[in-house]
Amino acid sequence: MQDTINFPQFKRLLETLENSEISIRLRISGESWLPYSRLILLSESAMILQDGPERKMITNLRNIVEFEIDKKILTLEAHCPYEISY
Repeated sequence: MQDTINFPQFKRLLETLENSEISIRLRISGESWLPYSRLILLSESAMILQDGPERKMITNLRNIVEFEIDKKILTLEAHCPYEISY
């Protein structure tokens, strides 16, 4: 069974991950998983991720349906997929 967190919890997690050493991997609705990337900039509804020299902008955080992190943080386990409930 997959773990689920709600959107406000997900936003708080993103605030914690901004400019941290922990990487996140996302799955956007209708797309395959993105590679693990560091969150370098977060706004109210968007973010910029960096994977080596590559940067990706996510323009609508509500399009994200699942995520994983590469290191344990708070109560979230590493390499465990979490679904986001809205």
